[in-house]
Amino acid sequence: MGVISSILRFSSMFFLSQILHVPIYDSYQEMVGRVKDVVVRHKGEEYPVVTKIIFTKGGKDFSIHHDYFELLGPGEITLNKRNCFESWNDTTTDEIPLNRDVMDQQIFDIKKVRVVRANDVQLTKIKDHFSILAIDISSRALLRRLGFPFDIVKGFFKPKFIDWHNLNFIEGAAGSFSLNTPYRKLKQLHPADIANLLEHLTLAKGSQLVQAFDEKTAAKVLAEVGSEYKKPLLKTIHSKDLASILEAMSTDDAADAIRRLPHYKKLRVFKRLGIHKARILNQLMQYNEDIAGGLMAADYFSINESATIQDAIDEIKRRSEEHRSIYHLFVVDDSGVLKGIMSLRTLLLTPHHTKVSEAMSPVLATVIPSAPLEEVARILTKYNLLSVAVVDEEKKLRGAITVDDVMRHFVPSA
Repeated sequence: MGVISSILRFSSMFFLSQILHVPIYDSYQEMVGRVKDVVVRHKGEEYPVVTKIIFTKGGKDFSIHHDYFELLGPGEITLNKRNCFESWNDTTTDEIPLNRDVMDQQIFDIKKVRVVRANDVQLTKIKDHFSILAIDISSRALLRRLGFPFDIVKGFFKPKFIDWHNLNFIEGAAGSFSLNTPYRKLKQLHPADIANLLEHLTLAKGSQLVQAFDEKTAAKVLAEVGSEYKKPLLKTIHSKDLASILEAMSTDDAADAIRRLPHYKKLRVFKRLGIHKARILNQLMQYNEDIAGGLMAADYFSINESATIQDAIDEIKRRSEEHRSIYHLFVVDDSGVLKGIMSLRTLLLTPHHTKVSEAMSPVLATVIPSAPLEEVARILTKYNLLSVAVVDEEKKLRGAITVDDVMRHFVPSA
């Protein structure tokens, strides 16, 4: 609140609700109309600048440019000219009508990671222009809008402001611009925090937000969304967009998402997936989600036992983008049989010319695809593992289960 407090010491401040519906007088002191909305320009400004006020006359909307403001504040607005209004044309993406697109809309408070509602807008004069400074989310703002006297309101409720720099809108035209341009603020949050925010939204708004992210970010966020919200949310995302998101997901998370879709949407999504991804997901979906086969990811990292350490390092560099995380390298023979395991520490400390088979460690434990969730958790805990290999009857490597995949089942709301 340091910026806000320093500005208020030197500038007049008021709220949007205090100037809505107030009379507008021209330079001849003739009433032009009453304020319907206040328009701000958000692009290229540290704090959005008031550019126009809107009023209605004869059933049509008109705007008055800020150059004609003589007095702007609670009570009345006076202009320095007569007949200085023009028809309001709401076509620019650089401007936002505050009453229409900000008041009462849901917003993300980036700093405190929460969803709140904009109950009022705080405006202040900075140099020669009026600008948005903050959003008021307090109950005091609601009472102010209902016309309760300030002396009564201030005694019971404290103001709660969110600086403009710490928020993102998710509804209306303001939401469109926020998600398409400054939504990078949201991307700074951990996907789990974004998922928690997402779960406070309506399904329509949640779908809008997910589809505004790039595929990689959307994939990470969807993987963290709770099961109760995820199933209906997935139904609202367009099949084409959902297929693109699933392509960016790890195979276990993608399979989990596919399982939650109704049959008709599964078919639509599968038609849009790449052949390789579709084949893997089809295999994983043969297993229930509470056994090893349903938990495992098929995009594990393996290396042939005949390779050198340098070969392994080069392969990691080449394929690192395909993997959510790399805990170990699984070592296999030419038939895909699991022969050993290698930690990243061993990989980094071993001379590059060394054969992988000479540096690998024995596998402490594995699970078969039909192993129940409890068995997987027991093995991870007993041997203090970050991941465990899933092998078939011939000991061929089929997948890997990480500790976070198991924890998500035991603590689904984390």
